[in-house]
Amino acid sequence: MLNVNSDKSNDGLLTAYSSQNNRAGSPSRGTDSSPKRHLGDSDSSGVSIGETPLAKRLCRLSVSDQTPPKREELGGKGMFLWRMKKAGLTVPSFECVTARIMNALEQHSLDTGLLARYLPMIEYELEAGKEISLTNIRACLNAMPPSKQTKRNNWLAGLAEFIASEDYYQQVKDSEAARKIRGLHSQVGGLSASQPMIVRSSGINEDNYGDAQAGKYLSLVQGEEDILRTCLKVMASAYRPEVCSEGIPQPMALIIQQCIDCRYGGVAMSFQSFQNNTLRAEFTSGQPRGVVAGQTGNTPHRIDIYRKDRKEEAVSYQYFPGTISSHFVLHKNDNGYSETIIDNVDAQSYDGGLQLTDTTVSELMEAVIKLENLLLCPVDVEFAVDHQGRLFLLQVRPVTRLAGDMVFAMPIPAETLAIGESVSEGYCTGPLWRAEKREKDGMPQGAIVVAHHAEDWMLEPEFLKQMGGFVFARAGFNDHVAILMKQQRITLMRTNDQSPVFAAENGQQTTLACGRFKGKPGAFIVAGDMTDKLVSHRSLASVFSDVPCASAIPSREDLSIPEGKFCHVASGFKWLTDQNARLLAFFASGGGLDCLANPVKLSMSPDRSKQLAETRDSVKRLIHGTEALLAGYRAFLRLARKSRPHLTRSLRDELPQLSKGFKTLKQTILSGLDSITLPIQAAEEGHVSPGILSQWVADCHQLQSCLQALDPVQAEQVRSVHELIFALHRRFVEALAPVTLASVQGKVSTNKNITYFDFTTPGEESSLLGLSGKASMDGLRLSGTVISMDEAVIVNLELGCHVGLIELLENADGGKGRTLRLKFSDQFNTPDGVGKTGKFNRVWFLVQLLKAIELNKDADSMHVNGNAVAGEITVECTGIASRETMQHAFEKLIIVLDSMAELDLKFRNRVIFEGGQWDFSLLVERLNRDVATEADRFAFQHCLFLMFYKQGWCITPACRGLLSDQFQRFTEHTQRLGECTRAIFWRRKSEDSLREMLMSDEIAEDTRWELLHHFLLVNFSYATRLVERLYGLENQYFVINPSCSYRLEFYAPPGQPSGDHKEKVRNALLMHGLIYASQRVLNDKELVLAAITKHPEQLQYVNEELRNDTDVVMASVTRDGNQLQYASPELKNNVRVVMAAVEQCPDALRYVSEKMRSNQNIIKIAMANDIQYSEYASESVLSDRDFMLDLIAKNHRAFKYVAFELEQDKDFIEAARHRNPKVIKYIRKLSDKV
Repeated sequence: MLNVNSDKSNDGLLTAYSSQNNRAGSPSRGTDSSPKRHLGDSDSSGVSIGETPLAKRLCRLSVSDQTPPKREELGGKGMFLWRMKKAGLTVPSFECVTARIMNALEQHSLDTGLLARYLPMIEYELEAGKEISLTNIRACLNAMPPSKQTKRNNWLAGLAEFIASEDYYQQVKDSEAARKIRGLHSQVGGLSASQPMIVRSSGINEDNYGDAQAGKYLSLVQGEEDILRTCLKVMASAYRPEVCSEGIPQPMALIIQQCIDCRYGGVAMSFQSFQNNTLRAEFTSGQPRGVVAGQTGNTPHRIDIYRKDRKEEAVSYQYFPGTISSHFVLHKNDNGYSETIIDNVDAQSYDGGLQLTDTTVSELMEAVIKLENLLLCPVDVEFAVDHQGRLFLLQVRPVTRLAGDMVFAMPIPAETLAIGESVSEGYCTGPLWRAEKREKDGMPQGAIVVAHHAEDWMLEPEFLKQMGGFVFARAGFNDHVAILMKQQRITLMRTNDQSPVFAAENGQQTTLACGRFKGKPGAFIVAGDMTDKLVSHRSLASVFSDVPCASAIPSREDLSIPEGKFCHVASGFKWLTDQNARLLAFFASGGGLDCLANPVKLSMSPDRSKQLAETRDSVKRLIHGTEALLAGYRAFLRLARKSRPHLTRSLRDELPQLSKGFKTLKQTILSGLDSITLPIQAAEEGHVSPGILSQWVADCHQLQSCLQALDPVQAEQVRSVHELIFALHRRFVEALAPVTLASVQGKVSTNKNITYFDFTTPGEESSLLGLSGKASMDGLRLSGTVISMDEAVIVNLELGCHVGLIELLENADGGKGRTLRLKFSDQFNTPDGVGKTGKFNRVWFLVQLLKAIELNKDADSMHVNGNAVAGEITVECTGIASRETMQHAFEKLIIVLDSMAELDLKFRNRVIFEGGQWDFSLLVERLNRDVATEADRFAFQHCLFLMFYKQGWCITPACRGLLSDQFQRFTEHTQRLGECTRAIFWRRKSEDSLREMLMSDEIAEDTRWELLHHFLLVNFSYATRLVERLYGLENQYFVINPSCSYRLEFYAPPGQPSGDHKEKVRNALLMHGLIYASQRVLNDKELVLAAITKHPEQLQYVNEELRNDTDVVMASVTRDGNQLQYASPELKNNVRVVMAAVEQCPDALRYVSEKMRSNQNIIKIAMANDIQYSEYASESVLSDRDFMLDLIAKNHRAFKYVAFELEQDKDFIEAARHRNPKVIKYIRKLSDKV
């Protein structure tokens, strides 16, 4: 039972929740939040509290062991503490001062004269004759229009000062609410008055899912004899204008809790990112305040605790000592306690014996995981370890934001102002501003603020609106500052005190980025604006928004079979085709299944129950629609049963197995829905969740797999709804011919690989396809079917494992009018990832090519949509002016599709966008840009360049003829460039012919530079030398950075080897090698030697002179012996060089001179590794009787390689058999030959 101490004379005036003597019940819905206007709240009797006299108010809350406490009564912190206590966790004794008690304080009548000191003229602002109380003043605040914001802020500041003052205390100290608070204080664990206490805020919306409000209100150690004074100061913190974002203070409860005298205090977080569920604990000596606040200049000590495998018994963790400049200790004074700050004289990183014991780490891990399961989401836990080594959990909240959404397919740049650790993900650009003198008025808009650590003035709302990002030397990963930055999506990096950024020039433009780079977490700040590069390298695949998309999901009625649809083959086939598209829409973004992609993020969402309910509804509709598709397919086959059933017998015989498989799958899905919704529902209703977070996450992924997974090769097994849809689609397309023949409802004809089905009405207007359209289909190299109806043509094309679809519609749904629609699909996410880049490049080029040939000419627009799960891109041209225009567009589309065959193989491993990064979200984003960017233009032309530069790669002549004159000329010049390069390679032309070709008057100036930049990406050797000549960079030291743009970029810019420029070139070579180095660099032995030592495989790029240099060649072949092939003939005849190469790689023997092949010492080195290298030895070595006998003695297989004359020498054969009897089998083979 709840511990209720009410004054019987006032008939239970106020009710409180106690943590004592209560072992039943659990908290209420965690996502409940109060409305913006909180006045007029009713009590359980339905009477407005604001209208009931204080002496007659009843607060009789009937709360049984089965009724969990509610957030509206205990606030967020109180509700979670209650649940922690119920779960048997070690929580210090506490009592909850309910929101109702606090409401009673706010309704207490106030002395106008005293209040006027803080709110001048207040008596004239309120309704005449009305009782003055905080409640009535709140009502007045609530009624103020937005134009009175300054006045509202002044009132709030005055109220905050008043509530914390002696004046307010004197007015309320004898109230019933005050007596109740003192009573609760005395009940906390039955402790004596001398025990330390802490009063914590427990706002109604505090510690909520999706909104932590960490550090928003005060938590204060009792420093005065009367606990009421401390409570009023905490209460006052809710009235400060900076925390009243909704204009008035939000309702608040309070927690009176035993304050632990800590040896260590800190915070633990159960996840580090979406990709990493390692527990992270940050702590320091003394009270947790030294860690949780974030403004004390500390980098806390850290322990990363790895979740133990069931097979392991010991807890595995890693300790990282922090840098502690101060800590807090609990200090007793005359009236109570205080947390006193102790400054550390030496704030260097040190261990100091501050590691938690293995037992404490193990207990902490178990407690955090238990809390994670209790809340069914990642959690943030404040903990304390007392001087006896006992662990206490002080409070818990759901984690509101995790790292892992900001993913970049690029490394951290080599040249930075600082690198560090990501605290809050994001990126921004702005002027650098060192916050040294707190002159915040001088900070430029969007500045990247560099400071030793966070300070209070930096966290003011107006300051945060003006700045761009933070770089701190001291910071924690999960203190109040970090949480605030994450929730407000402000980029925050932690670096070290000695970083150059702290001495960088103020005002210079910089870019700050925190996220995952090449799969690893990190952060950096660089000079200049590189946001375009970050945007182009960012992956959106991991991003899941907890804001529902507005995409239309088909209704249950839309998914049902309309009456009469399967009386005719044409209408039945059209419905099956449309139903297939409707079902695939569920798998697209906004299709109702998105939240299953990132269950951890879903668990943190304030709307998780709502999202799961919507997901459940979507899943049931998907199942209903799939059942309808299966029934429709069955009805479609039935059209052939009466007259010629044998034509579809094999297809009908498969139906029972498909139906049985789907029935089993449906049961699995419905069970999976229960497994992910019931635990959340229990948690939301305040009951102890029966779930385990890790299992819940696995159940979400399993459900997603049962819905969306697709393996086209094994789709017949029906392991997912998607596979059944795929299998049925393939079947009803396959069934069209036999059903049509059996039903005698249409005409069937075949031409080459295309089968035509004509269901048009005789005598009606000509088919939408037209004769020319049919002629273009006949020329296709693809297989497919064409279904012609009066107002629609459906073309199915076989594209590997998938089926492409083209629709010509006279009147498309949604008032789109005449519409030409292409659905192009592929396997973008193969398990091994092979060919992924080529597939993305192809489909991107396909859509861009359709735009370039103006497929939507004389149409309203072209729309592009994507479905990542189905691997499908839809291109739709709507509102086409005439039937002839649509037919012409169709013919152009067919010509383009004919050129797409195997283009993915030709584009494989080719980079067309900076970074070469692809995922489906990025594909759709790039296809839907309102305005084509310079990057788009380069990528499209580079695709054309790749196809025409090499022989046999070109698009068809018909497709080329659709391009504009400009693009056609570009492809012609590209072909000539390719032919010229091949002629140079085969020594039919000199390298000067390249320059002559590019500089000819036939090529326009802009085209010349475009060709050069594309050439640079495919033939760096010739192109780099061309760059030197055409850009006038002869005799310069530089290293080119090959980029997908028409701007020349450098790892090391052009310059002379003076000052530090040569060192820049050297560093660039060490990082990137010699491939794009200038001729002056390639002639510099010192630089080449350094580069070859790091990149020995690049000897081929060195000039002839240095390939004849012993030092350079030895640096290469001692690390990669095969590089001997690129050494000069002289060095291939050098004993020292050859021996070094063969020792490193015996296969290098194939590249040595004839003289070295006769060197028995070198041959022995090679053969010691494998006798097969004897084949590279000279005839003289293989004819040397003694040498070969010595080899045979060691390895009988050496007999295979002896010279012909020794094979015929009986004495030699006898001697060999005597040396090694195993040679007998080779002697027999020799005899058999003879």
